[in-house]
Amino acid sequence: MEVYLDAVFYPNIYENHELLRQEGWRYEFDEETGKLIYKGIVYSEMQGALSSPESGLETNVLASLFPNTTYAVNSGGNPDAIPDLTQEAFEDFHKKYYHPINSYIYLYGDQDLNECLRLINEEYLINYDRIEIPSHIEEVKPFAQMVEKVAEYSISEDEDEENKTFMALSFVTGETTDPETYLAMNILNNMLIESSASPLKKALLEAGIGEGMADLRIDSIKNTVFTVAVNNTNEDKKEEFKRVFFDTLGSLAKNGIDKNLVEAAINSIEFDLREAELWRRSNKGMRYSLVVMDSWLYGAHPTIHLAYEEKLNQIKAKVEGNYFEELIKRCILNNNHSSLVVLKPKKGLAESKAKALEHKLQKYKETLSEDEIKVLKERNAKLKEIQMKENTPEQIATLPKLSLSEISKEIEKIPQAVENMDGVKLLSHNVSSNGVAYISLLFDANVIEEKYIPYLGLLRDILGEVDTEDKTYLELNTEIFRKTGGINFETEVYTEAKNSDKYHAKLIVKGKVLPQNIDSLFELINEITTKTKFDKVKRIKEVIQDIKAKGKRTMVNSGNKVAMTRAAAQYSKASKYEDILSGARYYEFICDIEKNFDNKHTEVEKALLRVFKAIFNKNNLMISYTGDEANLDMVKEKLHIILNNLGDEKLEAVEICLEPSRAVEAIITGSNVQYVAKAFNYKKLGYKYSGKMRVLQNILDSEYLYTRVRLQGGAYGCYMELDDLGNMGVYSYRDPSLVETIKTYDEAAEFLKEIDYSLSNMESFIIGAIGDLDQPLNAAGKGSLAVRNYICGITSEDIQRERDELLSSTLEDVKAFTDMIKKGMEENYCCVVGNELKINENKNIFDRVITLL
Repeated sequence: MEVYLDAVFYPNIYENHELLRQEGWRYEFDEETGKLIYKGIVYSEMQGALSSPESGLETNVLASLFPNTTYAVNSGGNPDAIPDLTQEAFEDFHKKYYHPINSYIYLYGDQDLNECLRLINEEYLINYDRIEIPSHIEEVKPFAQMVEKVAEYSISEDEDEENKTFMALSFVTGETTDPETYLAMNILNNMLIESSASPLKKALLEAGIGEGMADLRIDSIKNTVFTVAVNNTNEDKKEEFKRVFFDTLGSLAKNGIDKNLVEAAINSIEFDLREAELWRRSNKGMRYSLVVMDSWLYGAHPTIHLAYEEKLNQIKAKVEGNYFEELIKRCILNNNHSSLVVLKPKKGLAESKAKALEHKLQKYKETLSEDEIKVLKERNAKLKEIQMKENTPEQIATLPKLSLSEISKEIEKIPQAVENMDGVKLLSHNVSSNGVAYISLLFDANVIEEKYIPYLGLLRDILGEVDTEDKTYLELNTEIFRKTGGINFETEVYTEAKNSDKYHAKLIVKGKVLPQNIDSLFELINEITTKTKFDKVKRIKEVIQDIKAKGKRTMVNSGNKVAMTRAAAQYSKASKYEDILSGARYYEFICDIEKNFDNKHTEVEKALLRVFKAIFNKNNLMISYTGDEANLDMVKEKLHIILNNLGDEKLEAVEICLEPSRAVEAIITGSNVQYVAKAFNYKKLGYKYSGKMRVLQNILDSEYLYTRVRLQGGAYGCYMELDDLGNMGVYSYRDPSLVETIKTYDEAAEFLKEIDYSLSNMESFIIGAIGDLDQPLNAAGKGSLAVRNYICGITSEDIQRERDELLSSTLEDVKAFTDMIKKGMEENYCCVVGNELKINENKNIFDRVITLL
């Protein structure tokens, strides 16, 4: 806690002016060209953050609704403006606003509250005088009429501008300090646009306004905002967009919303509130902090959104009286505080800005004398020295730390029972789950031929989104959220721990439900897995267009995942399968069938039907239940609803020959930064998995990659990944560099050769590694981990051995991996995802360059 309080109230920015240059921006000379460039961690972060059109759309929506306020500018910083920030302005801003009177302190967890409050008061708050800080957020007078705003984003010179526009209609609907409107608008948003059964989403897509819904949600601000956005459209559809939007909502307000749809939306939001997860993790403390700030920051009580049950029950009681119909009228139809934002593509905009920036920097460089250039280079060299300098024992001693004696030596075992139900293996995990039952049906894909692997991915993405024999996809989605917490479809490729060339691909059907609705969950899963139809050509095309739009976002925003999978696919059969199933190869497949759908829809339908019939077979199935043991008998009793209707044909496993091949690869996307990955299989180099590798990972992450790639290179992040199945690799995130980052990876072994840490240092690294292993899991996460270990052949004894090895790690143990890292990097399994200009500048290092725009 003291670390956070020191960082906020007593940062080192006043004494160390190099911090702004490191974290924000600085002038650097490119090592290869000698050109003057900008570098800085936040500068790179925001270059990456604003690479996607959706980010530009959100920025422009906020500026259109809240002109001349703090919301009209990007809080992370605009890369065009970041280099205007001076040290003086930086310090002045901190002095003015970073004061206890302007702070909100949130505590969560198992701690001595009185001692925490004493420390906060006596060590920090007592040192400040009470002052007035004008930090209120400016009020915007409601608009007399809707405003319209047109902006541009960049596409490459080779791209077609047709169907590349984004459009958003947005409405300021109230204030977040009104708990009923806050909750009701969340429900309405779910009802109208988030579900596949949402009538507004359906109307817009059926009218051909866009090919999908853009990923845009405005929250965590003073006002509640309702926004609907479409992607892959054209500016000339602007008026039609407005017409369909208002006609659809007008009809719903006048004729009423289907009560089943209302019930489904309420149930979906209530499930989310009860689970209180963040980013699908057990992170309740962080989730609650965000909820608290939605009221507290704006003058209301911090708990009004945590105590949601009373308001939720009031909303439920009002549903029969056309509550949501009136909400639509008040907050949208009769509300002029709104905007229409059109984000158009412009060829070569990024290249034009890059050339203008290069010209600007060259002009500035020409104004510098030789002495000034020398001073700048010396200052950068000094910064590099500071970054490389190890902390002194005295500095390290100021940080609070655990001792190894406080770390549990025993693993937390996830209970698992294995039994046979009508010829199907059932794994059950008795863990506390707040009364929710988590069910997973894992279907083995070993009956699928190689040419059908991408269709298995398509089946995963299309299930639940198309009609069945008995229900339209709208009715199906409504029923799912009325009766359950959701049904999701995923794929996983599990590698055996004892043989990294042997893997098991699975299509997984996941559902969560309250015990009284278990039979409803199983009936819905049965409906989907035995009665799904693929003959509605128009609907199939709509879903494929949406998959393509989501895939494009992944390529830009999560390039690190794409790069790591692609690098691993060069040596791993499982990763190659994963790439075809959900990575870059899958995205290429989706782009192809979307482009040629009119000629390929019959082929697509036949392939989907072939995979559907093969995969949903009782003989391919394993079931997992996670939750309270009291509900297990009910699950067993109801399983016949699914088991009695699945196919029972004995199918032979198909031998697939996915031979990986090495090729240093680049994938060009619409990003302004790079994601650089290298990976290898340590088991194929003759090494066994050891918990000591986790300490190696922590040292490389915190001592080497952090310093070289983030602090010096300006990337937002750089991390090592490893698992107990043989995979090890490194990747950078929002990285301005490319060749320099690869060079850093290749020199990691030299760093390890020279390390010489004290026992105290090693203890810190061990504790950090344990912290990564011991991250809290929710009930569903525990069940998924237990299933993964079961399929991969990892036992509790293996996991305990990993912990024992980790806790006993020494400096010599870590240094013993030096040769492994050297050999792994020399394997040169490498993939870079990112900016077209940067990749083309370095195309000589790649065996293959792919464009995925």
